[in-house]
Amino acid sequence: MDSAVALETGLVFLTISLLLYVVQRALHRNLQIALNRLTGHPDTAVMLYWALLFPGVFLHELSHWLAALLLRVRRYRFAIWPQRAGRQIRLGAVQLAEVDPFRMSVIGAAPLVVGLIVIAIVGGHRFSTPTSGMEMWESAWRMLETLPQEEWGWARFYCIFAVGNAMWPSPSDRAAWPAMGIAGSLLAFFLLLAGPISLHQAILSITIESLMRLTPLLAAVLLVDLPILMGLVGLNLVLSSIRPEARDF
Repeated sequence: MDSAVALETGLVFLTISLLLYVVQRALHRNLQIALNRLTGHPDTAVMLYWALLFPGVFLHELSHWLAALLLRVRRYRFAIWPQRAGRQIRLGAVQLAEVDPFRMSVIGAAPLVVGLIVIAIVGGHRFSTPTSGMEMWESAWRMLETLPQEEWGWARFYCIFAVGNAMWPSPSDRAAWPAMGIAGSLLAFFLLLAGPISLHQAILSITIESLMRLTPLLAAVLLVDLPILMGLVGLNLVLSSIRPEARDF
């Protein structure tokens, strides 16, 4: 694996991930403010917010449930109804038995994995491997530019938006990740220390190729979210003169 390609891939992945994080935080906040201003009633705004993201919320919780089922973890409750706890809003929940960190980590990551697969399928993504940062962007753009002309194209745009904005693991989903991160880091250290050069190269190659395939999907969600965020910012500027006191949930 060319070191320049590996470096470029890592930088593009980190850049897109950071941009997506910033854009989605701003999008969710502006969406909440807009709904509060439009309805004038926080509980109604919460229900509309939940309804807009419902396909993603349902897929998120279903992914937890199915992962727990496959890993033989006891499941107590499956909820896809918004609940308020102070200023925090939980759009859905799956209650599970506490088990080992490995299974909890896999269950916690399931919505992200399933969400990206669904986005790829809905967007008609071809799982070819880009060879540069520009090709990663081009792959994302090609995935989106033909959707308006295809059957149910705008519904598929909406699906990418709903799934892409609800697929991220919550803090409780990530609770077991630090323990797995430490274990994984120690394993990687020993492999790098004691493993042959061929093993190092194989691990690096698999990692970079995985990032090359993953990055266009994240870029596609970013390209969908950006115009929506811009529209919400514009809407809030207009509505601010009517309900200037409105905030998020």
